[in-house]
Amino acid sequence: MQDMKAHLEKLRVEAEECELISKLAANQTKKALLRQAGRPSPGAGR
Repeated sequence: MQDMKAHLEKLRVEAEECELISKLAANQTKKALLRQAGRPSPGAGR
């Protein structure tokens, strides 16, 4: 269970990083891709 919690926290941090990078990206295509990568998937966390 501890491994799952650690993995979940790692994913949350990576999602936050994607969101931050999307705000800094100059290319609109990359910006949209990174913004989408930073969002949780439908049904995630169930």
